[in-house]
Amino acid sequence: MNKLIDRLFEKDVVVKVLSVLIAILIWFLVLDQDNPFTERTITVPLTSNVEVLDAKNLQIIGSSIPATVDIRIKGRRKRVDSVSSGDFSVFLDLSEVEGSGIKSVDVGSPEYTGDKDIIIIGTNPTSVRLHFERVVGKQYPVTIEFTGSLPEGYQVVNQRVDPGIILIEEKEGTLSRVGRVVALVNLNDLSVTKELVVRATVYDIEGKPMSQFEGKYPAIVSFDLARKLPLATPIKGKPKTGYYFKEIIPDPSSVLVIGTKNLLDSLSRIEAEAIDIEGKSETFKTELNLIVPQGAALAETSRPVTALVSIDPLSTRTIQFSTNMISIYDSDTTGSFEYAIVHSSVNIPVEGRPELIQDLKADNIKCSISVKDLGEGDHQVPVTVSLPTGVSLRERPSVTVVITAVAHETTTNPTPDPAPTPTPGG
Repeated sequence: MNKLIDRLFEKDVVVKVLSVLIAILIWFLVLDQDNPFTERTITVPLTSNVEVLDAKNLQIIGSSIPATVDIRIKGRRKRVDSVSSGDFSVFLDLSEVEGSGIKSVDVGSPEYTGDKDIIIIGTNPTSVRLHFERVVGKQYPVTIEFTGSLPEGYQVVNQRVDPGIILIEEKEGTLSRVGRVVALVNLNDLSVTKELVVRATVYDIEGKPMSQFEGKYPAIVSFDLARKLPLATPIKGKPKTGYYFKEIIPDPSSVLVIGTKNLLDSLSRIEAEAIDIEGKSETFKTELNLIVPQGAALAETSRPVTALVSIDPLSTRTIQFSTNMISIYDSDTTGSFEYAIVHSSVNIPVEGRPELIQDLKADNIKCSISVKDLGEGDHQVPVTVSLPTGVSLRERPSVTVVITAVAHETTTNPTPDPAPTPTPGG
């Protein structure tokens, strides 16, 4: 055996081969000590094609795509230490996602773009769990709601909002919680403008504002400020004899007038043109022509404003008036005549509104006669009658007055005897 080994070493080729192998072994031994194999974890940016979700109307909700992943590599220490995160690219492919739900998407195999001899051991995480939700669009009407208050009698009319409908594009889950869209208007701002630009507020089904839509949807709210004012309906002329004007009942009794706050504040009523009742003897209905001040307008013009004018017949009555209550004026002041009214009472025919005539009493009437320039004898004298307001005399009554001369006694004084005339020598 020893001889065989000796013969092998006597050959140059064998010696050379063994020398090389020994040298390689020594090199590896030295290399393992100076530059050994090692492992390292590198944090690498994770890229994705998230934009493909837009074409499918999908969005990621909840947790988002991780910004980085960890890659474990192995190699000689010097080579491993010289590798940076920029030498790798890791891609998350979302092109296979088609619908809503929670899905696990595999992280693609890392791609090494460097020139170092290393080995990629693994990636963490190997997949990403994501919640996808489809983005849908739904139209919602915009309603106007007011805060604050207006003075009594004022109101807002002809309110309009533009746009009247908005399209909200959001995730299905979010849209399912949308309750209503409201354009809020503060009534305290209405005195200075007829148009407001506001931001619509989106409320959920519980009536709470949804912050993700705050300030997102502008709207223009326009309106008119109006005030309810009573109608004034004057009349002209007089009804037919024997009739009286009772009342006017306008329909409606008040109207809404549109205008600026300052103009409306200055108005207390709206007047109509005077209604002519000349010669009328019955109740009638007529359309009113309203006199609207310049700068104002009626809120409602499709319905005519009318008035029912009541014309009723006057009530008549004859009051029996005691003649001893008649005052006699312009009598003779010398006492040469006596005055007497023949009858004890006189009939006074009156007419007027039923409620006045019904309650009329003799005590409410004053009567008088004038006997100026009347001499002795019987005279038919008209009676002057004073009646309460609203009551008129249908026919002037008269009374028979007897004027009698008063006989005066004449006293004759006796003539005194003449004094004797003295005679000469008497």
